[in-house]
Amino acid sequence: MSSQDGGGGLNLGALSPDQLKQVADQLAQESQRLTESFEGLQSAINKYNRSASTLKKFKDESEGKEMLVPLTSSMYVRGSLEETSKILVDIGTGYYVEKSVEGGTDFCERKVVLLKEHLQKVVDALQQKQQQEQQVRTALAQKQAQAAA
Repeated sequence: MSSQDGGGGLNLGALSPDQLKQVADQLAQESQRLTESFEGLQSAINKYNRSASTLKKFKDESEGKEMLVPLTSSMYVRGSLEETSKILVDIGTGYYVEKSVEGGTDFCERKVVLLKEHLQKVVDALQQKQQQEQQVRTALAQKQAQAAA
C-alpha cells in the first residue's frame, strides 16, 4: 500500500476521507484476526511443549503406579498405569495412533517446530497489516488537516 499508485498498491491520495476510514477499519479488523491466530498458535505451542515435558517424565514411571486421570478440566478419577512403554497420540480429527513414549515426544516436538513456523508467518502478516493501517491513518489525518485549512 502506497500513497502513489504503482506496483499494485492503493493510491491513498485518490481516496476520500470516508474511504480511507473504511480501509483503516478493515485493516484493523484483519489485524485483530491475526492477533487471535497468534494467540491460538501460541497456546497450541505451549500445550505441545507441556505434553512433551510430561512424556519425558512419564517414561520413568513404573507400571501399577496410582495416579489421577482427568475426565474434564476439573474432574479426576483414580487410576493406575497399566503400560508405560506405549501411549495414544491424538493426531487430529479424532484419530489416535499408538506410539512409544519417545515417538510421542518426537511428535510433540515436531508439532512445535511446525507451529512456530506458522506463528512467524502470522507475525510477519500482522506487522504488515499494522504498517498499512498506520499509512492509511496518516493519509486520513493529512486529508482531514487539508479540509480544515
